[in-house]
Amino acid sequence: MFIISRITKDPEVRQAELMDAAEELFITAGYQHTTVSMIVKKVGVAQGTFYYHFASKEVILEAIFARYIRNMIFEVQSAYTEQNSVLEKLQLFFQLFYKLHYYDESGMIAKILYKEEQGQLINKLWRQTLIAIRPILRCILEQGNREGITKVAHMEETLSFFAGIMAALLESSSPLEFGHEVDQSIINNKLQIAETLLEALLGLQQGSIHFQFLDYGKTEYAAGKAG
Repeated sequence: MFIISRITKDPEVRQAELMDAAEELFITAGYQHTTVSMIVKKVGVAQGTFYYHFASKEVILEAIFARYIRNMIFEVQSAYTEQNSVLEKLQLFFQLFYKLHYYDESGMIAKILYKEEQGQLINKLWRQTLIAIRPILRCILEQGNREGITKVAHMEETLSFFAGIMAALLESSSPLEFGHEVDQSIINNKLQIAETLLEALLGLQQGSIHFQFLDYGKTEYAAGKAG
């Protein structure tokens, strides 16, 4: 008589499998239409396994975005060198931040959430993102203060306002504002406003920050030298 034992995987491996499956389904089927049953079927496990690792569909979505954020932070830190100027570091930060929200798989999910009018969930994910990246921003701005590039007198308060501007920028520059197409000229106007606000907030000279959008899905950024 043969006894087939159940294969038990490391919890981190199983979590990653569930997250990978959920991520693919959120992109292909949409967040609203994806069910826990669909996720576990794709992985080949019971629903109890899902709920052992994640309390709900929203929780696994948050875990997916947390993974994106960790990868983004690692990418930023890996790309920085001692030779990078403060403006170059800000440029890379903005580039990877927008890549996270509009270009990578996370961006695809964000667009789906916009289309499905999941405003509260989007704001929650943004807040988590902005909290996670505060240490990187703090290091950049501290370097900027030392070098006389930025003029930040109250660091924590500035970081809070920075997060608010970035959250508003992400929402207002999305090609889909809760399911409705937005004219590119309107987006460009909002980007110019954000540039001015960020320069004033960080004490940068006018023209230090400049966002260049190639299209809705891919973004390039340039940090110009202050004249």
